[in-house]
Amino acid sequence: MYSKINTSSPALSQAEASYLIDQLVDDVLRYKTLAYIPHPDSTKPYRMTTLGIDLQCLNQMIALFDGRVDYDYSEKLELFIDACHDIRLEYDGYRHTCSDPGMDGRYLSEPETMNLLVMRIRELSKERDYRRRSADRRYQAKGQAEDIQAFVHRLTERYSKILVLRVNLYYREIARQRLTIEQVYADMDRLVAARRTNPLFKYLVGYIVRIEQGEDQGFHLHTAFFFNGSHVFRQFSIAERIGELWVDITQNRGYWHDSSREFNGDDDLRGTGMFGRSNTQGRQAVANLMTYLVKDKNQHLRIKPAGARAFRTSLIR
Repeated sequence: MYSKINTSSPALSQAEASYLIDQLVDDVLRYKTLAYIPHPDSTKPYRMTTLGIDLQCLNQMIALFDGRVDYDYSEKLELFIDACHDIRLEYDGYRHTCSDPGMDGRYLSEPETMNLLVMRIRELSKERDYRRRSADRRYQAKGQAEDIQAFVHRLTERYSKILVLRVNLYYREIARQRLTIEQVYADMDRLVAARRTNPLFKYLVGYIVRIEQGEDQGFHLHTAFFFNGSHVFRQFSIAERIGELWVDITQNRGYWHDSSREFNGDDDLRGTGMFGRSNTQGRQAVANLMTYLVKDKNQHLRIKPAGARAFRTSLIR
């Protein structure tokens, strides 16, 4: 009679499930329709809309909140699970349902249940708490950008020459399926700890690390490393060694990309490479590039270990 929620879809990774919930809430707030609408063919009472398609992996989306690990969720994920709880969403082994709020004892059909869920998400999105959390995230990104500008200024003032590297660190597609955000944080911790023992970082004077989440790459890291340019100068060689270290840390589950190699413009505008203290244009390019790391570009984490920070900086000496 209608397209059922897909309960046998391919397993979603943690990054995929959380991103899908984020997309669902976006679509619910963007479109004015419901998940199911009347079908022109009287033999098929309901027709699935874009929102219905977004809900096809509902079981796996809800499983993200199983409580086995203490996570912090983004405002959209909190909105989603609050709406599920509010309507008392159930799964009876065959379909999703909930009791009819207007009639005692009757359970809604799956299309009616999904429509009620959509309406509840819209209602909750108007509440002050959701709107405040959304604004807080944007405000935090702005504050981090200002902190980065100050961080880069202090570094480039302190040393006569600075070598700046930016390396993006990813996970191979085959590894993403079982990857959890706590594993990503553990890998980041090992990378940061390596600066104390690995000779590669002997002249490291500062770093920036940010964990992000994208639709295609899932969880990944954007990093920047600052070296004392009076002692090191082999930019691409050091970047390659950092990439190899990441592959080793992730036990070959990861790979890396040196984005600076693709820049074809003026070296002073690149934002990576060697910069002297007197090169004000180059120093500003570094600050601009680093600010991009914390820009609110829809790559923020939707899920993270409770209390964890997705963004780290440090001045070494």
